[in-house]
Amino acid sequence: MNTIDYLETGTKQLLAQIEDNILTLTLNRPKTKNALSESLTPYLRKILKLVKKDKSIRILIITGYGDAFCSGGDIKSMSKKSIINNKTKITSTKNKVKELQKKQLELTGVLYSLNIPTIAILKGVAAGAGLSLALACDIRIATTNSFIISGYSKIGLSGDYGITWLLSKITSPSIAKEIMFTNKRINAKEAKSLGIFNQVYSKNLLTKKSKELCSQIVSGAPNSVCLIKKNINNSFALTFKEALKNEAINIIKSASTDDHKEAVNAFIEKRKAVFKGK
Repeated sequence: MNTIDYLETGTKQLLAQIEDNILTLTLNRPKTKNALSESLTPYLRKILKLVKKDKSIRILIITGYGDAFCSGGDIKSMSKKSIINNKTKITSTKNKVKELQKKQLELTGVLYSLNIPTIAILKGVAAGAGLSLALACDIRIATTNSFIISGYSKIGLSGDYGITWLLSKITSPSIAKEIMFTNKRINAKEAKSLGIFNQVYSKNLLTKKSKELCSQIVSGAPNSVCLIKKNINNSFALTFKEALKNEAINIIKSASTDDHKEAVNAFIEKRKAVFKGK
């Protein structure tokens, strides 16, 4: 039987457990469709910072409790902030931008650049910043009743946490504009056809299929998986010639690792490779 370790996150709004070197973070605000709050996101940032340093974790999964992934920012708390700002000294725009940029980098910025695979498991809506959170993951697995919606222009906002960049890269600039301009609801079938969802399963099969995916990923050498992710992420900013150089550097680097030696020996000896980790 596999051992499950439950981690203390600092808040009941974020649950964390480790099983077979796979960390699952669960957003736990079901009454608000797991909306992001000031009592949730600081702890999510803190956990991601720890994940970045922990070499024992092979995969990070982010999901939501109940029938939603994440409905985005808590609009009620936005209303309260507006009232407070009208009664107190307004922080300069420059400082506001600096503060938000820091928060974004410590959340979706870290999530996107983690050197391990990240998977968003959606059991319902992913909207606004919640959609950004899902898009920042490497892979998105959803149920048939899941859907996405931008929602930003509907509440007079332009988008944050990387949604415009991520959505444009995953789909195309014109598709991203349509989704964000119209705020239309994209169901699971359409989201899969657009490349937003990697796979869509019935609710009954979601856990089984997610575990199968994780098993396939961890069967690969940790160092090579890390470098593959870096190659793909960096490719957006590189020419083909630069990408070839980048791949050459990383494959030479991976060829000198114990993981590569173990994989070759396991192949020759017709056995399963046992990797030490990153």
